[in-house]
Amino acid sequence: MPELEAWEKVIITGSNGDRFLESVHGPNFEGDNGTPHVLTCQHCHGGAADFTFETMDEAHAGMHADPSAPGQSGCTNCHDESFARSACDQCHEEAVTNTANSLHTTQRGYVLAIEARSGSDFDAENSPGFAARCAGCHTTCGQCHISRPNSVGGGFPRIGSYYSHRFRESPDMNEQCTACHGSRIGHDYKGEGEGNVPSVHRTGGMKCEDCHTKEEIHGDGTEYTHRYEVANMPRCEDCHQPAVSTDGSCSTCHPSGFPPDNPAEVPSDLINHAHHVDGAASDCTHCHGGTAPTTVPANMQCQVCHSQPYKNCTNCHNMTEGHEGYDIEPSVLQLKIARNPSEFREEYDVSLVRHIPVSPETFANWGLSLPEYTSEPTWVYTSPHNVIASTPQTTVPDGQSCAASCHGSPDGPDGFLLRETDLYEADGTTPLPDYDANIDYVIPSDFPSGK
Repeated sequence: MPELEAWEKVIITGSNGDRFLESVHGPNFEGDNGTPHVLTCQHCHGGAADFTFETMDEAHAGMHADPSAPGQSGCTNCHDESFARSACDQCHEEAVTNTANSLHTTQRGYVLAIEARSGSDFDAENSPGFAARCAGCHTTCGQCHISRPNSVGGGFPRIGSYYSHRFRESPDMNEQCTACHGSRIGHDYKGEGEGNVPSVHRTGGMKCEDCHTKEEIHGDGTEYTHRYEVANMPRCEDCHQPAVSTDGSCSTCHPSGFPPDNPAEVPSDLINHAHHVDGAASDCTHCHGGTAPTTVPANMQCQVCHSQPYKNCTNCHNMTEGHEGYDIEPSVLQLKIARNPSEFREEYDVSLVRHIPVSPETFANWGLSLPEYTSEPTWVYTSPHNVIASTPQTTVPDGQSCAASCHGSPDGPDGFLLRETDLYEADGTTPLPDYDANIDYVIPSDFPSGK
């Protein structure tokens, strides 16, 4: 038998290859009742039938490299296009139907954000810039459950050994999830960055799927407008009871008899705050009950106390090089607390925020202006994945008040609190273009006195 040309070889080998060949998706699957499976490469990938071609071009005619992509199913070689939207559709119809409307697929949140700032409809499907810079990052069923996403190089994942065509019910956290989401979420979760440590969930061995269910990722069929609107997204409260009881008692977290009469007796190993104001002991509700005599309501997002500095963008995308590329200044590690700017997480008055890199000129080379640029904040609600129990925000040095930790945080890039000074150029007097968009969310300089 003559040696095969490179294009004639489909190498599926090793233990992972054997598992695929014998699986329900492979040609050697015997079925539950012993009935042989007839699934061939062409059933999913299309293309010419075996032994009917002599050249590479003939072999690849009508072939679908990614049969899980809409309209790429090999089924349509014999059936009408309505028979299957993709190779996954016939067996996983509910997941395929829901995924078609999910934010992972539609990117509707991005489109609506562009429309809000431009003040007009945005035709994302016919925008070369959007296709290259936004849609190019998103993926298909197969790129999560079989191969690696094309946007990060494609190919098969290497988990011990290469996984060849082996299907995985749950995507691998490193090879698939953080392959796309690693620059920010993976970075934070693993505790990368000077002074940071891995999330308590990471050290506890938790994977993405332990919080983010397939029902959330695939979608429930609803066309949501924003990811924080998704009904079944995970909340801290799903696993953790609120730290402060409804009657304002500190004993939920602290021993009986706390807080002490003398603030100097507050030990730092009790974490949280020295619960006193102006030298007088009080219970937690003085600051954290929602009726505190401060200028900032204090129903706080969990991450306000339990996150470490996270990757934050402080400058804006420069897309002047065209659709294929853009420049951006490096992100920095920061932690910023602000009045909650999110209309989708209104249960919190105070939250962490992240600066998104959009300027009035961001989409200029798409022929798109942003006359309503300041209609949306650019410091937006964020929920970092780097949570730990004790952080600089919660640790009070022995004998000192809350002003020594969070409340007394200085103005400027290194301060915890989003201040008006964060909305100025480096000269401290020239407002940034997004000043008006964010001024309502800064923490006032007299916090927490309320004067």
